[in-house]
Amino acid sequence: MSFNREKIRDFYLLSTDVENIFINEYMTAAPGDYVKVYLYGLLSSQHQSEMTEQEMSRLLGLSEEEIDKAWNYWASMGIVEIRPPKKSGQDRQIEFKNLRALMYSSAEKAPPSGKGREIDAGADMGGEADNAPVYDQELKALLAQIEELLGKTLSSRDTQELYSWETELGASREVILAAAAYCVEKGKTSVSYIAKVVTQWTEEGLRTEADVKARLESIEQSFARYKTVLRALGINRGVTRAEKEMIDRWFGEWGFNQERVDEACEKGSFITTPNVRYVNAILEKWYEEAKAYGRNVNSAVTVTQADLNRYYEHLRKQAEQEAEERKSEVYGRLPRIREIDQQLLELGRKISRSVLSKDERGKNEAQRLSALLEEERAVLLTESGFAEDYTDIKYSCDKCHDTGVTEEGTRCSCVNKRTGEAETWLNLSSEKR
Repeated sequence: MSFNREKIRDFYLLSTDVENIFINEYMTAAPGDYVKVYLYGLLSSQHQSEMTEQEMSRLLGLSEEEIDKAWNYWASMGIVEIRPPKKSGQDRQIEFKNLRALMYSSAEKAPPSGKGREIDAGADMGGEADNAPVYDQELKALLAQIEELLGKTLSSRDTQELYSWETELGASREVILAAAAYCVEKGKTSVSYIAKVVTQWTEEGLRTEADVKARLESIEQSFARYKTVLRALGINRGVTRAEKEMIDRWFGEWGFNQERVDEACEKGSFITTPNVRYVNAILEKWYEEAKAYGRNVNSAVTVTQADLNRYYEHLRKQAEQEAEERKSEVYGRLPRIREIDQQLLELGRKISRSVLSKDERGKNEAQRLSALLEEERAVLLTESGFAEDYTDIKYSCDKCHDTGVTEEGTRCSCVNKRTGEAETWLNLSSEKR
């Protein structure tokens, strides 16, 4: 039994096979006229027909110079080979490469990817074709491992991209494989995502699997710290980039341990809206203090209630002294202010006596004169460039006047802040002693 099939004699009723590798990897990056030249040449090659450059020029509506540039372009991409004519007077020969053989055969060279290669369509494309890399057995084994990890076959573009990590980035194959495994574990299987990880790890100096393991352990430790800090502040969300930078600085540059950070978080949790930035301010202050006095950042000073009371007293005396200094400055420039203050003091005493003796008329008169003097005092101060309250005592806290207790007899909201300040003050005091 024999089988025969009628041969189609009309050339234009036949079909031309175009490899998908060409469509996916080369066609999209090539100038449109160059694609026309390639496809028309491919048609002729598959059906063993010959065509002169003049005929192709006429059929495609392109100049012979443009056709020459197109063939030189495809030769530079490594997918055709231009051979000299067999006989004098004939056109040169164009041999089309088998793209799948280029991709997977160990004896052939892999095709260079069009990615990242910008070809000027108007430039002279003459010269030798670029040398494509040869994939050794170890690299082919690496490709097979990565394909197994990703659960898919890599395209030629992806393969060339992976090859460039070693040749251009200088990444080790251990790092490339570890990066692929790491990305798959995170559910990221695109080659572009893996490339970012490989680039970052290589720039960080990672070369071996042990380097990668240490790096991942460090990342895991960092994320555990982020979670601990946010939980301590009652924040139920992911950490922001700015917060990561601050927290990393606490443990890295500033050298705080977890216990000291927990202490700062506890202090920061008392404010209305606890946040990492507030804790950062506390730790920065502790760091600067420790640096200034040569102390270890993790050595805390215990502040007792007696110490806190002494510190409040120190703040009050300091505020009173500063007010006296400002008052002396004003008296030196405006002697009339001194007179007014003395008169106001006397009128205040008169008002007190009038209240005790129930002298309503005397009290009202003293209050009227006091108001006039206060007005005159304010005008004199402002006209001379002073604020109306320039000579007043400026307490650190207006609510408790630096006592720690409000007028209602409750614990003032400034106590937590003053406690931290008292720690520094005690250190200063001990230095002086």
